[in-house]
Amino acid sequence: MEIGTSSTTNNNGVAPTIPQDIVNSHNNNNHSSSNNSSNNNSISSSPTDSSTLSMNGEQSTSPPSPPIEEVLEEEPRNLLISLLSELKIGVDLSRVPLPTFILEPRSLLEKFTDNMIHGEILCSLSKLESPMDRMQLITKWYLSAFHYRKKGLQKPYNPILGEIFRTRWEFKQTNSNCIMVSEQISHHPPVSCIYLSNRKDGYTMTGTINPRSKFLGNSMAVIVDGSSTLTLLGLQEEYVITFPTAVARGIIFGTLLTEIVGNATISCKQTNIKVEMDFKAKPMFGGEYNVVSGKIKKGNETTHTFNGKWDKKVEITSSASSSKKKNGSTNDILWDCNDAVKTQMITRPISEQEEFESQRLWQKVSQAIIKKNQKDATFEKNKLEDEQRKRVKDRKENNIEWEPRLFKKVNDQWVYKYQNHTLYDPNEPKEIETDGIIHFEGTLIKKESKQTLLEKCGASENEIIV
Repeated sequence: MEIGTSSTTNNNGVAPTIPQDIVNSHNNNNHSSSNNSSNNNSISSSPTDSSTLSMNGEQSTSPPSPPIEEVLEEEPRNLLISLLSELKIGVDLSRVPLPTFILEPRSLLEKFTDNMIHGEILCSLSKLESPMDRMQLITKWYLSAFHYRKKGLQKPYNPILGEIFRTRWEFKQTNSNCIMVSEQISHHPPVSCIYLSNRKDGYTMTGTINPRSKFLGNSMAVIVDGSSTLTLLGLQEEYVITFPTAVARGIIFGTLLTEIVGNATISCKQTNIKVEMDFKAKPMFGGEYNVVSGKIKKGNETTHTFNGKWDKKVEITSSASSSKKKNGSTNDILWDCNDAVKTQMITRPISEQEEFESQRLWQKVSQAIIKKNQKDATFEKNKLEDEQRKRVKDRKENNIEWEPRLFKKVNDQWVYKYQNHTLYDPNEPKEIETDGIIHFEGTLIKKESKQTLLEKCGASENEIIV
């Protein structure tokens, strides 16, 4: 299976670039938008999950998300200016200790769950007969992940080496169960591996993500190298997915806000269909935020084009009927934020999580950030990072090579050790997850010995539950 690698090139072997208009015209653009107000999402049983359940058990619908802005108070802004004034334009921020007041209280491994906030969209995917209909539905699901954003500039934690995150979703539409496990397999450079399985709905997804942060003056760009691959089990189709760039503006002066910009693709070799998307930055004068345009191509022929705002509505037009559309016919709706239904993710209580599991690992940092106690947040974050440096030093002195626990490298690709791509059998047992291993309920799983597990994750005996 083709999945993204940990290199800094995309699937075509070309290094992703930051659009020139971001580097030039927007560094000095505050993009103030006083007419837009913040959208406060409800809090679910998971402290960072945006979905909610109503009293009658139905999932809540998603209102559109306007550009979310934030103005830093004088003291934290002065601290940020002091830190960034020492940096050169274009420097990699992955090794720069950023102040805790710009951190989102969750790990990057947990942030990947945003992709499944509207995961119910994929429930009917494998039942669609037309390859073009399948690609359009995947594109709709892809766009659905962007409208949920935190206020202003909030960067998730860089995961600790060996950190894992586990969660699942239950989709009422098909009574299916989707399980996700992720692991940080490298710290420098940061590389995360993800695996999802929903056998009843006929798909799995795997990915290797390598985010890079660059300082651009009055803005910061997070470039997402790597890719994810969505596999349809019954059809043996693989959809390789790449990601745009997130740009945080106004980090020194002006209003803090985040834009999604740049190009992204979804391609399927088996059907020869490809989606090309362009997430547009707001022009300095006029224009709108959150605009995306794109086209769907069968081979070299463009069959559909789409355009709109990913936080509101995106319309799609068939090239064959484009002349009719110009004569007054209404475009079809590809994605409408108002009609979207959120599904609540289900995680174990923190007391039942492993020591190296994201929510438990970072809980003291998160609690301090939520309380706006930056002193305690900084102390707890530094403590975790110092402990990680000590483990690296200990392994080096003892000539111990660290190995990921849940993923392995096959040729130049990282794959989940326990992936199951066999055809779905309606009579097969339900999939469950134990210790990061996804398996059929009632079946035995092979567990590694305690000593082996401790060596692989780099933790001491009191830092992990086996």
